[in-house]
Parts: sequence; C-alpha cells; structure tokens
Amino acid sequence: MMRPLSLLLVPALLATAPSPKRLSPAATVQKQIEMFNAHDLEGFLALFAEDIEVSELPGTSAPTGKARLRDLYAERFKANPDLHASAEAQMVSGTFVIQKEKIKGRAGKKGALEAVVIYQVKEGKIVKMWGLRE
Repeated sequence: MMRPLSLLLVPALLATAPSPKRLSPAATVQKQIEMFNAHDLEGFLALFAEDIEVSELPGTSAPTGKARLRDLYAERFKANPDLHASAEAQMVSGTFVIQKEKIKGRAGKKGALEAVVIYQVKEGKIVKMWGLRE
C-alpha cells in the first residue's frame, strides 16, 4: 500500500532530479575530435545538427546537412585508416570555438594539413563550421 505522502513526493523528486547536461561548446568540439580520431562515424555525426552548414573561407561553400557529412566522412575514414586530428590551439567566445588543427595520416599525402576551423555550437550540437587552410 502506498502512502499518500509518497504519491506527493515522487513527482517532486523527479522534477528536481538533475537533467543530463549538454556539453559546453569547447567540450562538444573536443568530443568531435575524439570521435573523428576513433573513426566512429555515428559518434562523430551525433555531435552535428541535422542542418549543419559547412563552408571554406574565404567564401567557398562546402557540404551542407548531416547526410552529406555522413557520405563525406564515411569515405574519408575508409580511405584514410591512419587519419588523426589534433587541436594545437583553441579560443572560445560564447557559442564559437576557434581551433588551429593539424590533420595527419592522409593517404598519399606527405606531412600534416594545418587548418583553422571555426565551429558554432548550440544546444550541444555543431550547427555551423568554417574552415580556413592554405
């Protein structure tokens, strides 16, 4: 038999239970690097919004939408089994994370690719990403 007081307390306790926390913008970007390095396509894609916008700076449009990102990175991970990224420097301003990144292990390429990537993160998802490289 349940006591009437218990019936009142259970909903109150559930309402005050901590909700899962969203990752900060910096932590979201770090987690995406970790998933990239693990070649965990689903874990990687889970950190992006469905309508992710990707651009190269200055002003070149690149893949848009998670479906296009899936195709692109599935192919990259398969063709480059040693692909690995690292963040060399980072600056955070609100929802923006700016990183200098180094990407190694590109099949048929000598040396690392260095790029600056600007991420905009909202509600734990990367919604926009701009790349700047030589």
